[in-house]
Amino acid sequence: MIELRRLRYLVTLAMRLSYSRAAEELGISQSALTRAIQSLEQEMNLRLFDRDPAGVSLTEEGRRVVEKAEILLATAKDFEHQVMRTSSRTEGRIRFGMTPIVARTLLPSTMPGRLKATPDFAHEVMVREAEALWYLLTAREIEFFVSGEWPLPHVLPVRIEALGDFPISLIVRQGHPLLTDPEAAGFPLLVSAPSSVTGQSPSELLRRTASSIHVFEDFGSLADITRTTDAIWLTSAYAVARELEAGTLCELPWKASTSRRFSVLMYSLDRRSQSPVALELKQAFRQEISRLGRASSG
Repeated sequence: MIELRRLRYLVTLAMRLSYSRAAEELGISQSALTRAIQSLEQEMNLRLFDRDPAGVSLTEEGRRVVEKAEILLATAKDFEHQVMRTSSRTEGRIRFGMTPIVARTLLPSTMPGRLKATPDFAHEVMVREAEALWYLLTAREIEFFVSGEWPLPHVLPVRIEALGDFPISLIVRQGHPLLTDPEAAGFPLLVSAPSSVTGQSPSELLRRTASSIHVFEDFGSLADITRTTDAIWLTSAYAVARELEAGTLCELPWKASTSRRFSVLMYSLDRRSQSPVALELKQAFRQEISRLGRASSG
């Protein structure tokens, strides 16, 4: 087998056309370089260099071999560079999923730093409800997904890891009647999925809403509809933190709604090793949920 090391010797000698100068550049002895070139010529059954008292010169066969060797060495160097970038997580790709509430909460705070630090690393995030993400996971189209707890089909061994808790919140527009009259009733209820956040709505909420539940999977539309109607949005205060801070949306000050929480979990296939980037993201998500918890209690 022809070693890349000997090809590098060959190319260096072809450039310098002097055993002494080439050996000095390579950091080896002249005799070691001579033996390496001779072994190449024997292995290829070709005369690569003509030797005379004035030095060495490439033969026609040697010239063609050197051209190919230069291409091979450049390819090997590029391969090494790509492997180093991938191992350092500065280049590559990851595909994962999140439910709308989780994506709205965690992506704006965790992704900017990653995009700045690793602009060549591609992130593909599928924002779907948990059931759709489950099918993507079992089809090996995503590495993991993050969602609230949901009834998991017992089909494949699954790794389930807790990342933290989100509060369940009732969100309304500024000036909503319920902010001044807690006994008012008959308001539309908005959710992002039929199962809502945990599949259970606070009983006091049901007494104040209309009989129909309105499902909008698009998070931006939910925010706009809540802001411009008297609807009650069952979601998490974490997901609308910016709107709450700006005063465009308000959280109903009901103890029952603020005391309820749901677990945010990371689902992945148990027999599939998690990539280094997945481990980094898991830690980043945990830290952000922890930070939100400290901020809300402070």
